[in-house]
Amino acid sequence: MSVLPLPMPGSTQPKTTIDDNTRLMNKLYYIVSVMLVLASCAGSKHDTTDNSPYRRKPIVEVTESQLRADSAMIDATTQMLLGNYEKGVELYQRLLRDSATYAPAHYELGRAYLAMGWLDSALTHTKQACRLNGDNVWYRLLLARVYERRQDGKNLIATWEGIVKSYPDVVEYYYDLSNAYLTTGNVPGAIEVLDRVERRYGVTEEVSVQKHKLWMAIEKPDKARKELERLADALPTETRYNAILAESYMGEKAYDKALPYYNRILAAHPDDENIHISLASCHMAMGNTAQAYSHLRQGVLNRNVDGAHRLRYLAEFMRDPRFFAAYSQACFRLADTVAAQCSDEDGHHFLYGPLLAAQERYAEAVTHFAAHLERDKSQYASWEALLVCEGKLEGATPRLIEDARTAAELFPLHLRPYLILAEAYLQQGDCEQARLYIGRGLMVSPTDATANELNLKIKQKCQED
Repeated sequence: MSVLPLPMPGSTQPKTTIDDNTRLMNKLYYIVSVMLVLASCAGSKHDTTDNSPYRRKPIVEVTESQLRADSAMIDATTQMLLGNYEKGVELYQRLLRDSATYAPAHYELGRAYLAMGWLDSALTHTKQACRLNGDNVWYRLLLARVYERRQDGKNLIATWEGIVKSYPDVVEYYYDLSNAYLTTGNVPGAIEVLDRVERRYGVTEEVSVQKHKLWMAIEKPDKARKELERLADALPTETRYNAILAESYMGEKAYDKALPYYNRILAAHPDDENIHISLASCHMAMGNTAQAYSHLRQGVLNRNVDGAHRLRYLAEFMRDPRFFAAYSQACFRLADTVAAQCSDEDGHHFLYGPLLAAQERYAEAVTHFAAHLERDKSQYASWEALLVCEGKLEGATPRLIEDARTAAELFPLHLRPYLILAEAYLQQGDCEQARLYIGRGLMVSPTDATANELNLKIKQKCQED
């Protein structure tokens, strides 16, 4: 039977009318009576493993005193269900004065006192219920709850060990036992219990993940990784654990150990949008540039990945001198393909611009840097990239001056815009503007060699004029 948790003494209970209360009490009396009768009948059909907290001897052995105890139990439980907790406790206590060995009453009092926070009383009655009927799992489960509330780790573990021994097929009890060990700080003990679960049921995700966390908690990463390896072997199509292991080995530069896990992901999910890029990185780290390019190409052509990320992958790989020497032209063609698939909203312009500039396609690069700046003017690097490319174009001086002046106004502490402006005005013969901007540049960086060289050039040129 389920009894509502007891409130603390002195709390108020909801009120009902006399008629309502009478009707409700009659109904509850009938329900509780039926439940106890069914529990008694169940006791005549099942062995000591019956899980009812009210299991008793076969009905043919019921005596008059037992019938009186059952009736008193019904009265007490009915009061509890009505919310009359103090009255219910009083009736349980009265019952036990007449029938001290009536285990269900000890059990219910244990529950009541636990709910009220009276832990010593809860322990006394729960232990007595277990002594009277040690085979009843409900009594033992309540005892475990009491020990947990009392923070009695030693007895909590012993109680759960006993329950697991009696019910070895109930997996939840193993988890409770493992948690009991954790409450005492005994992590190896908690792991050993989970090992028992695996020996009985095989490798499962829940257990392996928990063991991984526990090994990491006591700073044993090698043992933690072993748990994930066993899990990955048991669930070869589950990408998460293979990916975790692969990244772990990549972090340790054990690339040959990372590669099989990446290949396992590829076999299970060949259309995964990230697996080819991961394999490309692994092969690049191992020095296999041909295989790196093969996987990079497949990853970059996967349109499930947005264009900006695909261009970023290309740029990252092309930073490697060996890879650039062998595959730069192929990567540039890939970049053109990806850029053609992008829209202005993809944010690809600033990534595509440098790839164009690297091919000396400055006019196209200027177009993309300018498109990027229309959307975001807040980054100096974007302005500098634009100015460098504009400086490479014939006949672009007016636009170069205009953009350099804007960049100098937005970012007055950067030197390059002042140098560009001073050089441009010097070439136009405007000494006044040339002196103005080189002066500002020297204020920003008075020891810069290029700025001082340009300053000397301006002085010489303007004195001659």
